[in-house]
Amino acid sequence: MARFILFLFVISWFKPSEISAQCIDPLSITPSFPCPDPNYRPVCGCDGITYRHDCEARYRNGVLTWTDGPCNGFEIDLIPTFVSDNDILRFTFVQNTGTTANFYLIDYFGKIMIQRTLPASDNFAIPFVFDLPEVNSMRPGPYIILVFNTKGTYRYKKFVKV
Repeated sequence: MARFILFLFVISWFKPSEISAQCIDPLSITPSFPCPDPNYRPVCGCDGITYRHDCEARYRNGVLTWTDGPCNGFEIDLIPTFVSDNDILRFTFVQNTGTTANFYLIDYFGKIMIQRTLPASDNFAIPFVFDLPEVNSMRPGPYIILVFNTKGTYRYKKFVKV
């Protein structure tokens, strides 16, 4: 009986709000904090969310601890999401799954405009980055970039050509 009472006391000591307070510091959140590095270097926050880089995690979201790389081992990024005729669309792919992936750029009619095979990687420190100048010759409208690997994991991002 004494062990049961001790168990209840220990459980009541740790509250979910105290556990999350150790991960996120709401007083340090500054949404307009200028993160000078535009490159995509994802980090996995202690809250299980993938952030663009450590500056965004720490200063814009108050995350106190993180690890390098995306939380799920596979992530993509696209900059900018609104593209005009003179813009360069930059695609970044990071993974540690050790498998190849397929890249598709699809227009709003479902037509595959660009298709590529992305290399296998098991190291987050070496992202695969390439520019898509072909987008400048495409007609205006919404587009989807779909990436999936041989393990069945997929990600997609949308962008608009104006």
